[in-house]
Amino acid sequence: MNYRFTTILLTVALLLVIVVPSIQAAPSNPSKLAQVEVVAPAGNYDFTNHGTAWMPELPGKLDTNKPVGWGRAISPTLAGSYWVHIPIPFATVLAGSAMKMQYIEFCAQSSNGVGGTKPVTMDLWENAGKFLTVPVVWAANNSKQCFGYTFNPTVWHQDLGISVLLTFVNPADTITLYKAWVRVQP
Repeated sequence: MNYRFTTILLTVALLLVIVVPSIQAAPSNPSKLAQVEVVAPAGNYDFTNHGTAWMPELPGKLDTNKPVGWGRAISPTLAGSYWVHIPIPFATVLAGSAMKMQYIEFCAQSSNGVGGTKPVTMDLWENAGKFLTVPVVWAANNSKQCFGYTFNPTVWHQDLGISVLLTFVNPADTITLYKAWVRVQP
């Protein structure tokens, strides 16, 4: 008798482990959310990733690739252009509502912004697909600056990665990368 009861309990537990996560998972297609009532409170939701998360595409081409308490300092072995990347984790669905991107921004500081060492291009990625390329407008100074892009209308993507092309006119120059973030709304 105990054997049958134990088998039934284990079967029910196994079904819960297999079935419950699949029915609670967020759909990868926002059109499937049309059947779900929007329950996330209206407003803006900001998700930030700290600057130490920036990663160079070719770390062997850099003289400095140093995480510091406020970001990541990058300087090349040779003058030229180098890509850096950062993921931005955010809630794509919150309380049954598709969270659409409204604004994206990253911040950085160049040791030779006057001389032309600066970020020049920003690419936005969803999984392995690039969905936007934007030229970066950067003032010719050595101050900390932020560059952002506004989506009008807002857009839904299931994932977000930011890539920034950095141009160094001198290998002694350094660019310090700070936070990157996204603002989403239901």
